Amino acid sequence: MLVRRSIKVTLRVVASVFVVSGILGNSNAEKSLIIPHQSLLGYSLDWLAPGGEASTMPSRIHVYSLSCGKCIQELSEISKGLEIAPDRFMLAAFQARDRAVSIPLIAYGLAESDKKRRRAGFLDLLQLYTADPDHYLENPGEWETVVAANWPDGARSEQDAIPWAFATNILDMQARILALTDKLGTPNAFEMDRPVVAHAVSRKSDRYDALIHTLAISWMRPTLVDSRSVESIGENVRFVNPLSPLRESQWIELKQWVNDGAYWLWGGDLSSDVLEAIIDWQASYLLLPDDAARRQRTDRWFDETIGRASRGRVSPIEAFGMADMEALASPAWNAAQADARQHLVFASYWSSLIASELE
Repeated sequence: MLVRRSIKVTLRVVASVFVVSGILGNSNAEKSLIIPHQSLLGYSLDWLAPGGEASTMPSRIHVYSLSCGKCIQELSEISKGLEIAPDRFMLAAFQARDRAVSIPLIAYGLAESDKKRRRAGFLDLLQLYTADPDHYLENPGEWETVVAANWPDGARSEQDAIPWAFATNILDMQARILALTDKLGTPNAFEMDRPVVAHAVSRKSDRYDALIHTLAISWMRPTLVDSRSVESIGENVRFVNPLSPLRESQWIELKQWVNDGAYWLWGGDLSSDVLEAIIDWQASYLLLPDDAARRQRTDRWFDETIGRASRGRVSPIEAFGMADMEALASPAWNAAQADARQHLVFASYWSSLIASELE
């Protein structure tokens, strides 16, 4: 059964399996939780640090956006050596245009293995970008061309899927962290000498909708281009129970919903075996280079599942099938699994933050 966001039972998602550490409470049962510093360090970037690598725990993690005027000014000064570069940073990319220009920049950093060359090249690209950010925001294809022209020697640009795939994954994980901690506004920073707290969230808030957008399966969701598309987030979300068998007509309807732009979140009180199956299924998509390739694979998956459902009901977990052999053979398979697992952990955090409101 596919249920709408008003049904509370589906929000248990993964909280019953993944241990959520650092949960705090008060007498009013308002819940908050601490985001482990390891998650912040794991999904922030140290490419601007001296020598291209942070050697110690940073005092703060800076948050920039490539469409934020103050951020552009600061990044421009950093790129010219006029401002001290941060040891670690994240890029906020809630809307589509930020995402389009951020992914190539991160892909470049992932493609360059030499830390010093990566830092120098990254600063060069920042200088080029900050010289004309409005043009690149309106013409992201031209920004990709600029990045490709400066691609690391010996790397294979768009022919190598791994840096592009994980640039997308890292940016999406950063967005989830920023939504959980209410730091989507930029410039911003995490102060690392204190706990980083995600506070309880009201269902009737912009932050709740931001969490839906960032925690939903990323390649299926609608593109956010203006305030109207942000306001429609709550109208197009479902919590899909992977154990619920669906008829052929339901799979056809589900495919149409996804193709129209869908906020798909997993729902149900799920066992560890089911969660591991979800992780493997999502990891195979996370190895594909971009959202377009992931949507194409989703379409094929739907068509195959609809064919199976014509002979009898099929649940999503049955539709997963065996793990993709090509994905299993990838040197980045374990990293993709780790990202898929962390995605579900972040979903469990969200579940904990709103549980008291739905009881």
